[in-house]
Amino acid sequence: MARSVSAAAIVVLLSGFVAMAQQGSPVMMEPVVSTSPSDGATPETAENAAVEQTAPSGSPSASQRGQVPAPQSRRLLNSLNDLDRPLSPEEITAYGQSLREQFPLNPDMIRDYRRRLNESQLAAALPPSGIRPQAITQSLRVSLDTRGPTPQLDTSPGTVSIISFFDQTGAPWPIASFVVGREDAFQVYAMQEGSNQLAVSPLVAHGYSNLAVSLVKEDQPLVIDLETNEARSHYRLDLSVNGRGPNAIIPAVQTREPKQTASDELMMAFVQGSDIPKTARKLSTDDSDVAAWHFNGNLYIRTNQTLMAPSWSATLAGPGGIKAYRLRPAPVALISRNGQVTKVRITQ
Repeated sequence: MARSVSAAAIVVLLSGFVAMAQQGSPVMMEPVVSTSPSDGATPETAENAAVEQTAPSGSPSASQRGQVPAPQSRRLLNSLNDLDRPLSPEEITAYGQSLREQFPLNPDMIRDYRRRLNESQLAAALPPSGIRPQAITQSLRVSLDTRGPTPQLDTSPGTVSIISFFDQTGAPWPIASFVVGREDAFQVYAMQEGSNQLAVSPLVAHGYSNLAVSLVKEDQPLVIDLETNEARSHYRLDLSVNGRGPNAIIPAVQTREPKQTASDELMMAFVQGSDIPKTARKLSTDDSDVAAWHFNGNLYIRTNQTLMAPSWSATLAGPGGIKAYRLRPAPVALISRNGQVTKVRITQ
């Protein structure tokens, strides 16, 4: 009567089975009849016979090829040595079939699948144009006069744009109420109660509408155009309104009423500290709160403090209390900081 196969023979059998399963070759399992020592065969002979029966016809055995099972196959086969009994050929066949069912893909196929999945998810996350819109931050000076230009907010699907309102002194101007033209195209909501900021997100890939905003203690509303844009998107749009809001900053030291130009784009460039003309020469100061430039025969000063002297011809306030001044060139300027006058030296 045939006895169970030894553990060593099982390891060799399963090595050949796993190798052929990885190569996609069908595996034919046949009963293995071990030969007893009384028949003149040794355990090594039985194991060799098992290897020959496992190998497909016309191909050399594992011992003839001199190959060693792959690392993962060796780990799998070595675990069989921990069994307290040998496996029957039927158990080996069932075990090999379970392996093929649980691991139908080889490592190369798994890596290729994950690469294709990653490319698909990346394509689905990008906008239809295939490129992310350029993020921009902009500060605009607007007027409550109906004859002034209408500011425009560019936004893109998948992004949120923040609109902030400030008065001419740079203080936040709270929002009383707002209305959007197309609620099905743009989602607009206040950041918090009593805030001066609105968040805008488009709900469609292509859309246009407008937004009417009423500010606290101001009768005239502000109207803003809303439009989707694939190329660029406002991350921040700061609007400085030509008027004094309920939180207007009153200087500790009163000065004469400055001349303000709501449509002066050059002054706004110095307020923002960006888009300054390339021909403007940056000057050095000994105060970190003061920056200065020389342009077209004038001195431009940008600071978050109040300029006391020399006298200026124009000034403009922006968000965060930043102000820009235009004056004649001078080597020294006086600023008011927390009610105290400080001398600032300006050098080339």
